Amino acid sequence: MFALLRDTGYNIVLFLHVLTVIIAMAGAVAHPLMFTLEQKRADGDVVSLAQRIEVPSRIYSISYALVGIIGFGLVSMGDWPWGDAWIWISILLWVATNGLLHGAMLPAERAVAKGDTSAMAKIDKIGPILTVMILVIIFLMTVKPGGSAL
Repeated sequence: MFALLRDTGYNIVLFLHVLTVIIAMAGAVAHPLMFTLEQKRADGDVVSLAQRIEVPSRIYSISYALVGIIGFGLVSMGDWPWGDAWIWISILLWVATNGLLHGAMLPAERAVAKGDTSAMAKIDKIGPILTVMILVIIFLMTVKPGGSAL
C-alpha cells in the first residue's frame, strides 16, 4: 500500500514538474525569438511587444524558478543518486539560467517596455544563450547521460 502511495505522489510531483517546464520553457524560448522577429518586420514595434508580454514574462519566470524546486523534490523521491553528473550539471545550468533570466533578460524586457530600445542589444545577446542552456537542460533531463538509474 505504501509503495502505491509513493508512486502516486511521485507521479503527481512529476506531473507538476512537467507542467511548470512547459509553462516556463514556452516563454523563455519564445520571447527572445518574438523580439528578433519583431525587429525584422518593416512595421515592427518592440516597445509594444515588450508591453504585451510583461505579464506572461512574470508567469513564465516564476514557473522557471518552480521547475527546479519541484525537480529537487522529484530527484529526492526518485531512484536517482544525487551523485549523478546529469543532475548536478542540470542544477548548475538551472541556477545560471535563472540568474540570466531574472538578472538580465527580464530587466531588459522591462526597459524596452518603458521605451528604452537600447536594451534590445541585451535581449539579442542573452536570448540565444538562454535558449541553448535550456535545450541542454532538457536534453540532460530526458536522456540522463551517464545516469545510474534510467
